Amino acid sequence: MKAHTLKLFLFLCLLFTAACETRQVKDVAETDTPTVTKPVTEKQLSLAEEAEKLLLLADDSDTAVEQHRLRLQAAYLYIEANDIDAAKAQLATLSNNDRVQQQTDEPISDQYHTDILLLAAKLAIIEKNTTLARQTTSEITPLTRQQQIYYYELKSDLDFLYGRYYFSIDRRVQLSAYLQDKNAIRQNNMKIWAALSSMSRAQLNKQHSSNPVIKGWLDLAKVMRTGQQNINSLEDDLLDWGTRYPAHPVNESFLSELIDIYQSDATDKKHIAVILPMHGNLSKVSDTIKNGLLSAYYNDSKNKIRPVISFYDSSNTALSFRELYQQALDHGATNVVGPLNKVIINQLAQQRVLEVPVLTLNYAENPRSYTENLYQFGLSPEDEARQVAELAIAQNKLQAAVFYPDSDWGNRLSKAFTEHFEFLGGRVLTTANYATDTNDYKRPVRALFNLVQSDIRRRKVENIIARKTENEARRRQDIDMIFLAATHHSARSIMPAFKFHHAADLAIYSTSHAYTGKINTELDRDLNGLIFCDLPWILQPDSPLIKVFSSNWPQQQNLTRLFALGVDAYHLTYNLGYLKNREYAMFNGETGNIQLNEENRITRKLLWAQFKRGKPIYFEPEISPLLLSRNNPAATAQN
Repeated sequence: MKAHTLKLFLFLCLLFTAACETRQVKDVAETDTPTVTKPVTEKQLSLAEEAEKLLLLADDSDTAVEQHRLRLQAAYLYIEANDIDAAKAQLATLSNNDRVQQQTDEPISDQYHTDILLLAAKLAIIEKNTTLARQTTSEITPLTRQQQIYYYELKSDLDFLYGRYYFSIDRRVQLSAYLQDKNAIRQNNMKIWAALSSMSRAQLNKQHSSNPVIKGWLDLAKVMRTGQQNINSLEDDLLDWGTRYPAHPVNESFLSELIDIYQSDATDKKHIAVILPMHGNLSKVSDTIKNGLLSAYYNDSKNKIRPVISFYDSSNTALSFRELYQQALDHGATNVVGPLNKVIINQLAQQRVLEVPVLTLNYAENPRSYTENLYQFGLSPEDEARQVAELAIAQNKLQAAVFYPDSDWGNRLSKAFTEHFEFLGGRVLTTANYATDTNDYKRPVRALFNLVQSDIRRRKVENIIARKTENEARRRQDIDMIFLAATHHSARSIMPAFKFHHAADLAIYSTSHAYTGKINTELDRDLNGLIFCDLPWILQPDSPLIKVFSSNWPQQQNLTRLFALGVDAYHLTYNLGYLKNREYAMFNGETGNIQLNEENRITRKLLWAQFKRGKPIYFEPEISPLLLSRNNPAATAQN
């Protein structure tokens, strides 16, 4: 029992250490921007009040067992109220009480030890700390029926975090047979739908199952995904699905909710006002986005109620954005797309409410913005850096080197990767930056690999023995991956430098910026081995609009990702209602699998590729088997 308690205590200490370190980083990063507090809903306030009442009862309780039960209930209420800090405070109290009780005559039973571990694993999963969640879950042995159900849910959630979406679905379909409470059934369906929505087009299309329930879910996901692009055909498609799966156990209210959300947007006549700078330095960017948006509009042939689209030129300095916005409202705009300018977006993010939904094409500097009707969308390089961190952790690459350009862009990517990688349980052991005005990367690469120190040691030995040695400089051996922040121009020179300096065996990850978006085997052969994330538009170009872009604007090939941004901006005007306030909701777009977070900032899950023979080859990442130890319950998902 003592060993069990020690392990538990160490796990929880690790959880709170990681949480505290993360908060410190955020505090430093946000000192220059005003703190914005997310509005608390009536339901959240009610749940928090109920939790506080339970804590008062716990304080008055005479038995350790009753105190434990009440505090545990309060912690889960805080989680439901989205007050994670309060829930973690109760976990700390429960853990400390558990440790103290081991030294008394009234020890708490093993069942309550398991309760604490389940709560710790739940919080680690909520914060997407996969390393800690995996460690904690591996310690759990459920003893009661309710613990077994909850444990199975956590295993499914862990599969989801690792991108093992089909395994997550399979677990939850099996779990549905044991659920009786209506709310629990709905929550389970939402989790199934989140896993289905998270699959890329290729993943969803290749999945097959002999289980009729899973097969029905997969087909429903395909129907709804088609409906995101052609909303007016959704009703007929769903009727057809119903005739093919008349006995499917999907909750009727859940399915009705999906349909109602889609059709409420489809039946509204929309007037989309696009506010972009049509002249000046950003004119090419705006023109490409505009072409993508209009191409999506003309391709939307099944839309029975076509929107009106109007364009407003924000490069005219005589008119402010607010004046253009008011003009658009006066002309009947129901939705606004734009602006691009971060300064203007920062101003919008400080308002309390906007009259109509505004979909910006960039992000405010402060990530915490709760302006009603403000939705932020763009091709964020920081999001890509964080996805690299997640993949590296999933592939058991836990000790990183970071190589980045000495620029604002490079510093942002390095910071985003480092913070997220270390939050997820990895360690950045070495960093180095390189000048942006050179093709000679020898000195910074040698610094990254500690080869300078190796040379110094070699020369000291030579001085002592008074003769030359034949030993080569040896790079540091404690790193197992490199995060490379680079454009395609730099990456083509840096990759050979890595290999020359004995790093050919290391996994090297980068963002979409390392690839032009157009196959060029002659220039890109030096990138062989590089793993990077990119848009479905680039790695799985199955949209009919690819040909439209290539045929009409071949001179804009270097801006192809912005064209995809315009395509998704058009479709998002019809899907914002579906995405808002629904964790399970995603839009399968050309720029990625799109989700809306609590601050109404759009995040994108990208695809993965690796350069081989000068070509980017799409692949679906697999979890390293090293993560799936015999004692780790996630290992059973493979069987």
